[in-house]
Amino acid sequence: MAIAAPAIVELLPEHRETTALLPHADESALALLSESPALSTALSLCLHAQVPMVLVCGEASHCLYNDACIPLLGALHPHVFGQPLATVTAQRLVLAGATDRQQHPEPSAWSCSPVLESGRPLGQLYIAAHPRGQPSQWHGNTLAATTLALPSPTDERSHDSFLLHLEDALQHVSEPRAIVDTSVRLLGEHLRVNRCAFGLAAEDHSVMHVISDYVQDMPSLKGDFPLEAAQGLRDALLENRTWFTTDAMAPGAPDYVVEQYRHSGLRASLAIPLHKHGQLVAAIGVHQRAPRQWASTDIELVRLVVARCWESMQRAKAQRQLAASEGRLRRLADTVPQIIFIADPAGQPDYFNQRWYEYTGLNPDTEASAAWQQAHSAAGLRMSGQAWALALNGERAYEIECELRRHDGQTRWHLARALPVRDEHGRISEWIGTYTDIHDRRGFEHKLRESEARFRALCETVPAMIWMADVDGNCVYWNPQWYEFTGQGEEQALDQGWWNAMHPDDAARVRHAFEQALDARGAFIAEYRIRRHDGQYRWCIDTASPHFGSDGRFLGHIGSLTDISDRKRIEDATASDRAILSLITTGAPLTVVLDAIALSVEARGETPLYCAVMVLDEEHQTLQFAAAPHLPRDYSGDFENAPIGPSGPPCARSAHSGLQVICEDIANDPRFEDHRALSAAMGIAACCVTPILGSNGAVLGTLNIYYAQPHLASLREQAMARSASHLAGIVIERTRVDAKLKASLQAETAARNQAEHASRVKDEFLATLSHELRTPLNAILGWSRLMQADAFEPAKLGKGLVVIERSARAQTQIIDDLLDMSAILSGKIRLQPEHFDIAGLARSTVELMQPTAQARQIRLELDAPLQGSLWFFGDAGRLQQVLTNLISNALKFTAPEGDVRVSLEVEEQRLRLCVRDTGIGIAADFLPHVFDRFRQADAGTTRRVGGLGLGLSISRQLIDLHGGSLGASSDGEGHGATFTVVLPFQHGVSDQRPAPEPAHTGPLPTAAHGRLDGVRLLLVDDDQDSREAVMHFLMLAGAQVQAAGSVDAAEAHLAAAHYDVLVSDIAMPLRDGYDLIRSVRSGRPELPRHIRAIALTAYVREEDRDRAIVAGFDAHMGKPVEPPGLIDLIERLVLPAGAVRTDPSA
Repeated sequence: MAIAAPAIVELLPEHRETTALLPHADESALALLSESPALSTALSLCLHAQVPMVLVCGEASHCLYNDACIPLLGALHPHVFGQPLATVTAQRLVLAGATDRQQHPEPSAWSCSPVLESGRPLGQLYIAAHPRGQPSQWHGNTLAATTLALPSPTDERSHDSFLLHLEDALQHVSEPRAIVDTSVRLLGEHLRVNRCAFGLAAEDHSVMHVISDYVQDMPSLKGDFPLEAAQGLRDALLENRTWFTTDAMAPGAPDYVVEQYRHSGLRASLAIPLHKHGQLVAAIGVHQRAPRQWASTDIELVRLVVARCWESMQRAKAQRQLAASEGRLRRLADTVPQIIFIADPAGQPDYFNQRWYEYTGLNPDTEASAAWQQAHSAAGLRMSGQAWALALNGERAYEIECELRRHDGQTRWHLARALPVRDEHGRISEWIGTYTDIHDRRGFEHKLRESEARFRALCETVPAMIWMADVDGNCVYWNPQWYEFTGQGEEQALDQGWWNAMHPDDAARVRHAFEQALDARGAFIAEYRIRRHDGQYRWCIDTASPHFGSDGRFLGHIGSLTDISDRKRIEDATASDRAILSLITTGAPLTVVLDAIALSVEARGETPLYCAVMVLDEEHQTLQFAAAPHLPRDYSGDFENAPIGPSGPPCARSAHSGLQVICEDIANDPRFEDHRALSAAMGIAACCVTPILGSNGAVLGTLNIYYAQPHLASLREQAMARSASHLAGIVIERTRVDAKLKASLQAETAARNQAEHASRVKDEFLATLSHELRTPLNAILGWSRLMQADAFEPAKLGKGLVVIERSARAQTQIIDDLLDMSAILSGKIRLQPEHFDIAGLARSTVELMQPTAQARQIRLELDAPLQGSLWFFGDAGRLQQVLTNLISNALKFTAPEGDVRVSLEVEEQRLRLCVRDTGIGIAADFLPHVFDRFRQADAGTTRRVGGLGLGLSISRQLIDLHGGSLGASSDGEGHGATFTVVLPFQHGVSDQRPAPEPAHTGPLPTAAHGRLDGVRLLLVDDDQDSREAVMHFLMLAGAQVQAAGSVDAAEAHLAAAHYDVLVSDIAMPLRDGYDLIRSVRSGRPELPRHIRAIALTAYVREEDRDRAIVAGFDAHMGKPVEPPGLIDLIERLVLPAGAVRTDPSA
């Protein structure tokens, strides 16, 4: 019997302790289990169960129990597994006082089920009832006694004796493989063939899995039989056709049949397919070694057998699965708190779970349909019948709400639902349903409906707009007043209707306040504007309170929205009047008072309007906006500076005539045809303009009222405008008088403030300036004295000259920075924009700074196009000054072996220039002040770098003048710094010229020699050293130079000889350079009126240049002089492009 035990174990659950003990049980018990399908099924049910079960079988009453019995057995387990019942009982009596049984009380009762097979009892299945003392632990887990038996033989009168014999044989077989083996064997024996095989078709129909065969003098076919090798057979099986061969050796047989059958010895064969749901699922093949004429009865018999074999297999599988499933389902049904019932396909109940009997108090022995009738009222039965009729017709699932009578006679509302269970053919086999107690819920829902009805009635009668929002802030309800006010539909309103109707200027503020209320689960209140159905915005006040459920859970907000436009207009008007009076009495600024007047007019308007006040300029020629609190900026900008006159916009006409100008519809008024497009773009459709008159009747300005819709100002609005304009005239006149009285005081205050400010920065700045001036002076004086010394080495002459020149340039840079800052502060600096190659400018600037970087052992790199041009419209000189300042600053604050990188990037509509260094960085507290004038992060006597602290401030001002921005960033000290210039692309008209050449250092270039050959030049300067230096390098360039130390001497030389160009200083004693040029240009016969003249002066401000040009000079050049630059300038003046120089003495 050791062979049978594993076969039984295959059917049992894994991971169970008792399952592992089964192969070691008594051999007689194992033999009985292997031979009896009924006992095998009962054992499977026992070992699967969650409640204690014991199977007693065999003549010796062997006991087989499940894992749930282990706690009850205590120390007896596993010794008594599979032992006779008498032995188990005796040992239990011995261990009656064991502590483990006290911890695990045994059941108070056991139910018993006989195990039958063909009516013959084979054993008993014991199922535990409630344990003593612990009814709740086992409640709902008992299993009613059930008779387990195999199907009885059926009387199929239409079949012959073989089919009866086959049916009888299969009655004693429950395993699918055994059913197949029995059927195949009996069929083979009955047909007296050499081989009969049964196979299951693969899903792709490529092979047939032969799972059983009967053979006589032939090899077995078990395994995978390839159908591709027998195409005719495969096609017949797939098409559900019978395939047979009577004699494989007869003429006309297919080649593959002849070839295959010759090797196997077959002569005749028959194959019958079985199709289910249009697909091949199985087939039986019959083979014979002798020819055979297959009769139709043979074919029909095989067809019946393969169908019966398949159905028996499926039925056996289904019975086993159904038995297990039904047991689990019934146990589950008894544990759930709901009432569960099962009805037949016609809707007649035939099962209720334990909860039904507990609720109704009915006897479980009562017939199910009678219990159904007793528990329902007449109305409930009627509704149930109607619902079943609809469900059985397939119109909908079974679902009703009905009253169910409780055991105490009280009826409670229940929700009854049932769903159909369908078999493999789609037919309803039964209905499974539940009863759920909804009595309390219905009462609550009834009260809730009444409450909602009262709430909706209240919401629909109040004049306010009522809304409700959920926990996420989404509106879920608006009363009808909202739809009437906004004109929105329900779908639009419950989506984003609230936010869509809100004024855009209020949305961010209101959304923030509402989100705060949501987060805090608190109240919400806000005033904002809502667009009415006619497009007009109305002021509303919105108040909402948080809404909580009975369990304290936050459900959202309930609020009301009330139109307060009229009230707000009155409040605004009253407040405006008070504000105007207060402002006038306290001497508030004119614009503030006029703003208050305009707001007061807007508040008093009968319809929405804008009000603006315009005043005449000092020349009484143009109008300027003095107050326009709600007027779009674009509109005010386009109409500002409009000249007054009989034509033009309404404000210009009113200021010219001194009369009120009213336009009902600008779009259709021919007077303002030129202003229709602009007014329409700004949303202005009508206006009423009233002149503002002074006490003497003079026009001071206009008070303008604008309407968004065509509108004729009423008499009240016209009177209101005249009253407001009169008040505005008083305020304007008073302000002007007050301004004259306050002018001296303001001047005194400004002077005092400037003096105090100057006093604060004077000492530190003067100390820095003194240091920065004296440092290069020290080098100049030191090297000058060294050169005068007798022991001076001539070899060091070049070095000394370079040091002197560098020091002089440092002083020049300090002076230029001071002048630039002065011009910036006074607003007199002007740009000279032109088209230039900014990429080339960046390259040349980096090349210019390379020597300085190399001297400091710093890597200076440019990240920009190395070839090609990038044209830009701006002041090339000023931008090079900015870039030089930034690079120089980066080099000063970067240690040796550090990096400075300059990058140039082109973005959409703008240019980005960055200078990054790896230097000492900028402290976070100083970063906001890095562009302040005279501010330095290290201003003490131990500072590491020099400078006045003006370079970055000047650079920012110059970038601002270009419409760009200059910013600084740093991650802190020791992490370097980045300065970023962003410049917008400008469009203008200017001669394109290359970027300015970098300043020349060192000796006069060799290329300059001879460039001024033949040029006769008069040089005027009262300073002999300066005069001689300039004369010397001009003569080296080939010019014939005559020097003069005063204006009188210069006039004498001009009268005595001919000169091509006059180069004169400005500041000279007695008579300056302006006197000289005015004398030359005056037309005196002895002086050359048209001589080309250059002002060479230390006055280098923009206004100094302009003054020189106006006085009569052709060009202006600042000191100190750059010799190459002066030579270029003289060459351009004396020799224009394309001209040929001639000897003037010829």
